[in-house]
Amino acid sequence: MPAESFDVIVVGGGPAGSSAAAILAEHGRRVLVLEREKFPRYHIGESLIPFTYQPLKRLGLIDQLKASAFTKKYSVQFIAPDGKASQPFYFFNRYDRETVAQTWQVMRAEFDQMLLNNAR
Repeated sequence: MPAESFDVIVVGGGPAGSSAAAILAEHGRRVLVLEREKFPRYHIGESLIPFTYQPLKRLGLIDQLKASAFTKKYSVQFIAPDGKASQPFYFFNRYDRETVAQTWQVMRAEFDQMLLNNAR
């Protein structure tokens, strides 16, 4: 049996690896993603920031995220160890309401699986 040939081998199927693989495949490259973990898997880093909206849109995932059960976020507030709270930072006061004024609090196992499935 002849060996398969790939243009690019991506090591790691997390958000960066799966996003890179999806974009490379979109541009006609034959891509192999190597991942040692079994997906879905637990991982920290659940709080997406507003500027993830455009890359997620580029990957074609916005409709899937909007339809998901992930908690939508429209602001952020920080609480110091001594209990003092910052003023809330509302995204719509700073960013375009139609795009980056919303983001999500994701479950990384589900989010990473969504990205990896998109790369397939």
